[in-house]
Amino acid sequence: MIKLCVGAEGVEDLSDWQTARLAASGAANPVHVTRMRPKRTAELLAGGSLYWVFKGQILARQRIVRLDEVTREDGASACAIVLSRDITRTY
Repeated sequence: MIKLCVGAEGVEDLSDWQTARLAASGAANPVHVTRMRPKRTAELLAGGSLYWVFKGQILARQRIVRLDEVTREDGASACAIVLSRDITRTY
């Protein structure tokens, strides 16, 4: 799965942001919330990764641990993509 990393200048920014969010929330793993649940769920959960795009380039990936159904603050349903803590640089 490929996602734009909006607001981060690079992989270090993503790592710092996730570390701060984990410390604030007490969660075990970083989470990326998206409106739509991925259609190829089985493939993603069988070793799939989320690839992060920075300024038009895929520079990092994180293994997808699981997909959770969540409710956003506005009451709409969403999908929380739970990620591994490890960020792997890509080239």
